[in-house]
Amino acid sequence: MKLFNALFFILLIIIFSFSCNEDYNTVGIDLVTTSDFKTKTEYYSVYSRTDSIADIQSDRQVYMHIGQFTLPFFGRSLANFTTQINISPNSVFGNFSQNRESDGDPNNTKVIEENERIKDVYLEIPFIVDQRDSDNDGVIDAFDADPNNPNSDSDGDGVTDIEEQRNGTNPLDSDSDGDGISDLTDTDNSTYDSENKVYSVDSIYGNKNTQFNFKVTELTYFFNDLNPDDNFESIKPYYSQRDYYEEGFVGRVLADYPYQLDLNEIRYNFKEDDPETESVDETELVETRLTPRIRIPLDNSFFQEKILDMESTDALENANNFHNHIKSINFRISNTNEDIYMLLNMTGASIKVKYNFDLVNDNGTQNVLTDDTIEEGERILELSIGGVKINHFKNDNVSENTLSSGKIYLKGGLGTRSIINLFDKEGETEVIEDLRIKNNILINEANLIFYVDPLFVQDWNSESLIAERLYLYKTTDNLPLSDYFSDPTSSETDPTLNKILHGGKLEYKDNKPFRYKINITEHVSDLINLNDGDYTENIPLSLVVTSDVAFIRSRKAILKNRVDKITIPEGTIYNPLGTVILNENPPEGLIEKKLILEIIYTEF
Repeated sequence: MKLFNALFFILLIIIFSFSCNEDYNTVGIDLVTTSDFKTKTEYYSVYSRTDSIADIQSDRQVYMHIGQFTLPFFGRSLANFTTQINISPNSVFGNFSQNRESDGDPNNTKVIEENERIKDVYLEIPFIVDQRDSDNDGVIDAFDADPNNPNSDSDGDGVTDIEEQRNGTNPLDSDSDGDGISDLTDTDNSTYDSENKVYSVDSIYGNKNTQFNFKVTELTYFFNDLNPDDNFESIKPYYSQRDYYEEGFVGRVLADYPYQLDLNEIRYNFKEDDPETESVDETELVETRLTPRIRIPLDNSFFQEKILDMESTDALENANNFHNHIKSINFRISNTNEDIYMLLNMTGASIKVKYNFDLVNDNGTQNVLTDDTIEEGERILELSIGGVKINHFKNDNVSENTLSSGKIYLKGGLGTRSIINLFDKEGETEVIEDLRIKNNILINEANLIFYVDPLFVQDWNSESLIAERLYLYKTTDNLPLSDYFSDPTSSETDPTLNKILHGGKLEYKDNKPFRYKINITEHVSDLINLNDGDYTENIPLSLVVTSDVAFIRSRKAILKNRVDKITIPEGTIYNPLGTVILNENPPEGLIEKKLILEIIYTEF
């Protein structure tokens, strides 16, 4: 069959090649109107069921959820996370180890008790930022008047965005240097800092302006990196439902006070003016720029006692000792009645410990001690956040309608998945067998079409939350479909555009969510056509929401019955949003939007 299909396409190419002359139209008409080939579109039934997930493997994730928010139909979701922190083995603070300080060094007069002392400690966790700039004009799409036109004028000053990029002026401000003269006529914008960046922060839901408490707490529970259940030969998995903070493994509180998000670039000026540059005051210039992030001061005394005072002790000798010494840290949001929920980028997360210490200044006379002075040095110790990281999820007030007839309720995080059966109900084969005996059809296109429940979007506005992408994969081995692998499309800036030909991206109609469409042409062709004398098995497929179809690594999960264990893609965990789509038996009046498989084929 596949050989015939290939020959058929070759024949078509030859015909079209010879038709590229003055008689093209006549030949084309003859080809299209011939009775030997007929293109048809038919629709086939699809059957579904929805599984609710009770627990999910949530360790060692790139992104961590924190906060609370409510989704219509799904109820209230809460999340916090726990993580270990890391330090370089046998870290030295100041210039010399504590052992050298204590023993002294007769050959080096600079070896003294350095008396390291904490100045300040800050937790830093970057937000996920959206830097999509489709037209490369220097203005990210979120603020661009026309994201697809580099000649748009986002600030309306008469200078295009791309020209402002070249000129080093601000495309989002008609008066970049604030001197009262428009950029269109201003001949001197040298006082404007062209390095300033505007960011669009992604994956923050709810009221971004609300005040809440960001609570950081030491935990006293030790997390094994390796699994004791198999003699420590594999990585130990950790699940979302167990919250060690709520179980009482609570140590010292490191931070707990009102906090409000700042979504702007963080800038630090130079501390001192350079006397050699009289015309420039460096204290007015930016030395360091940081992307928008959570930045929280932590308890100085804890890090003094637990880290600086432990220099040259066994506690800092290696990673295992250190994780026994400081077992883990928990992060959670409290003291708010409003929705605020974030997905945080843990790859750049750290705790920065700034400390002072005593040092000897020999004033250039190494062998003369009389002019030696004791001065104060300053260093920054950076503790990475890594090792075991666990997201804790909890769903409150989840509607019992999530598994109701007529609709499929899909949600990421600690959510749901749907099982999809093509052509026949599970265990039945009548329809697929009828298709297989038709050896005179060529599958041109096959699409699974999922319509969004109109009730779910009846009060839709731009601030409403809905999953932008669905992902379909094989239930038996958790691998993507062949259509996924053959789709070369990708995007470095917009994850919703990865594998866009394969589909699953939310489509809008009249500015409201309308449907999802997933192209499964190769998969359906493989089911119907013989492959080496055998048909490909029509196995059940799994449907989930995802943050990015590139995140296909399997993670363990447990269904609500607490018995059945499954696996789901990692991208599902990263997406806290949901969607409601119609299944094969939609409510009355919506039959035209039922779940369907569309097949376009050529009959010959």
